[in-house]
Amino acid sequence: MVTLIRRNRTLFFALGFVVLGTHLVYLRAGPLMWTLLALQLLVYPQLAYWRAARARDPLRAEMQNLLVDGLLLGVWMGVWGLPLWISFMFFVGTCLNVMIFMGMSGLWKGVAAIAAGVAGAAVFNGLSFRPHTELHTSLMCIALLTGYLLIYARDAYRRGVSLRESRRQLGERLDEITRLQSQLQEQAQRDPLTGLHNRRALDEALERELAACAATGLPLALVLIDIDRFKRINDTYGHPAGDEMIRRLADLLRDRVRDEGLIACRYGGEEFLLMLPATPLHDAAGLAEELRATFESLRVEAGGQVMRTTLSIGVAGCPEHGTHAPTLVLRADHALYAAKLGGRNQVVRADALPDHAPPVPAAAT
Repeated sequence: MVTLIRRNRTLFFALGFVVLGTHLVYLRAGPLMWTLLALQLLVYPQLAYWRAARARDPLRAEMQNLLVDGLLLGVWMGVWGLPLWISFMFFVGTCLNVMIFMGMSGLWKGVAAIAAGVAGAAVFNGLSFRPHTELHTSLMCIALLTGYLLIYARDAYRRGVSLRESRRQLGERLDEITRLQSQLQEQAQRDPLTGLHNRRALDEALERELAACAATGLPLALVLIDIDRFKRINDTYGHPAGDEMIRRLADLLRDRVRDEGLIACRYGGEEFLLMLPATPLHDAAGLAEELRATFESLRVEAGGQVMRTTLSIGVAGCPEHGTHAPTLVLRADHALYAAKLGGRNQVVRADALPDHAPPVPAAAT
């Protein structure tokens, strides 16, 4: 900003020296006035910039320089008896500068600075009102002021275009950030191996759906699924084969829960969980049986090896087996363990178990 003001001041004062020189000719001014005018309009702009550039707070120093401009130009106005077009040019140029860079408060300060300069000249030199200027001087004042205003208008237009472009780019960046945040949020709720929801996403959705069940009276079912003898698959065929088995089960679950509101989740390791809002326990058990039979018939290939295995599934429903997430998941877990203990490759409903089913031994998995 300091550099911009220096450019404007230097240009305006240099052209002003040419215009005001015609008035000095009209006044038949002596060498002293010519010298003072040259110092004011040619040397002073560089001194003002030098002061601002070396100040501890350059911007504040330059704002002070703008007021000094008004004060000194006011002195010239007073000395010359307030010539109409020259005074108008000084007044508009000063007010334009201070208002652009200092706002409305700056406008009043600029007017006050000009008035102080006129008053100072009146005190020391007297004030004789002589508004006349030669026609060519008046026309040059009009031309200079018009050119100065056009320069400001051009700069304002360029700043406006630059601001719009900056806003457009900022808008694009904000859109990109929003998109990336959405992707990160989605990734934070997805299992990287299968693309299914992870346990964090399920916990949030389950609390929400159970609250809806309480409000509407509709049922909700959980289907907890475990791949049988998964450790043996890893030990026999390797972990990549185990990963392929997990992905094939994930694909099967994804195909079966495409309806809105149904969620398939990788619950942990080789365990998966389906959340089925508005689904009675009987229907959920039927879906679980279809999944079990379909998966039993799958042939999974990995590394040139063909693998087969089965599923153990536990099913629990709301409100029959609980209305709170931990209780409902625990009942589905007990049903799953019962399926494991019962020989695997089967579906067990939680209502087929005692209210407090014992934990399953680790060997049963």
